[in-house]
Amino acid sequence: MYFTDTPALNSIEAIMKKLPYGTQKGGGRFRSPYKYTKKDCDCRLCLYHRKKGGCSLPVCPVLDIRLECGAVTLKEAVLSAFQDVPHTPFQRRLAKLYKRKDDLPMIFQNETHKRIFEAERTKLRKPDNRALAALYLLTAEHSLWISAKHHIGKDGKVDLQSVRLGNISTDGYALWKAVKELQTAERQISQCELSDSEVISDRAFRLIVQAMTAARFGAAVLTEQEVRHA
Repeated sequence: MYFTDTPALNSIEAIMKKLPYGTQKGGGRFRSPYKYTKKDCDCRLCLYHRKKGGCSLPVCPVLDIRLECGAVTLKEAVLSAFQDVPHTPFQRRLAKLYKRKDDLPMIFQNETHKRIFEAERTKLRKPDNRALAALYLLTAEHSLWISAKHHIGKDGKVDLQSVRLGNISTDGYALWKAVKELQTAERQISQCELSDSEVISDRAFRLIVQAMTAARFGAAVLTEQEVRHA
């Protein structure tokens, strides 16, 4: 059925109805989207790049694509995700942990964390970025994972009401609050809490901000190689 009434317009309408990256029924095959490379994602090729001053935008509009091809580091992604947070103590702590030249980023805190996350990820059906970020946090703390693992749906959503935390560490409770915030989009951890190292340890802080970065920019944040947390 066509909504236009001339052969020329009919042909244009037929083209507009075609599925992306494929062909109409009757032949052909679907083609995968183009895979970008580091060379493609050179900032100097971007319309928003300026010879003096670099990027003219506060946050790269294609940072998720650049993460997937390895053109952006974890540090750059984390700093971009939180650069608009106006809380000075929070920014000071973020800079302390992510701008040091003698330190390396921590993706997974150890091999066990990485192994459990990757194994559980394969069991989920089309989880969104927030669900993967929550799984990343849940699998980081043994006691938290034991309490929550039987209450995760196939889509990665956690039945929050059914989870009984029991005897859990301070870090584990902080991660749990972050999981709840990721799933409900309701504030659970204040910026003051995140800024206070006596309330939330450096380890938990790193895990939380990296999970929030993954929720914003995609699971590519969690694909970098594991390094030891100093």
